[in-house]
Amino acid sequence: MASVLVVGGDRVGEIETMLYEKGFQHVYHVSGRKKSDVKATIPADVEMVVVFINFVNHNLSRNIKKLAKQNRVPIVFCRRSCEAVSLAL
Repeated sequence: MASVLVVGGDRVGEIETMLYEKGFQHVYHVSGRKKSDVKATIPADVEMVVVFINFVNHNLSRNIKKLAKQNRVPIVFCRRSCEAVSLAL
């Protein structure tokens, strides 16, 4: 797998390390804290999107879900923890 987009959370340190260990070569991150994050796009090389449900607003979640569907990229919604991400993958 090439890349993953992580949406939500201020820091993704341990989760980012775990994703590298799972075989992802690049981890993009959108915190969702800025107003402009609602207009975030999915980079072309992303093969999966992970959304932390307890760290994003509804508009950002809706936008990312719509973009993932348009680009035919699988999307996973989970809580922000290594265990939750590991189970979701």
